[in-house]
Amino acid sequence: MEPLPPDFARRIMEVLAPGEEGAAADVIEAAINLDDARLGSFLALLAERVRSSSKRITGAELRALLRESTKHGRPAGT
Repeated sequence: MEPLPPDFARRIMEVLAPGEEGAAADVIEAAINLDDARLGSFLALLAERVRSSSKRITGAELRALLRESTKHGRPAGT
């Protein structure tokens, strides 16, 4: 998996719905505990969501993407 770009945090802020910073931080904190394959899955799902809609992303959507990426493996944060 490639490293995150240096401006990853700024890019995330550009696509988050206003007021969703806390939820995003919680999801990212959980995501960093995933194995490489599941983290890659989460990032791919997030990238697809960003490409497919100009709507800003909510915390609920981020949590759903995290759940989807861990469906067949260990849960995030374990």
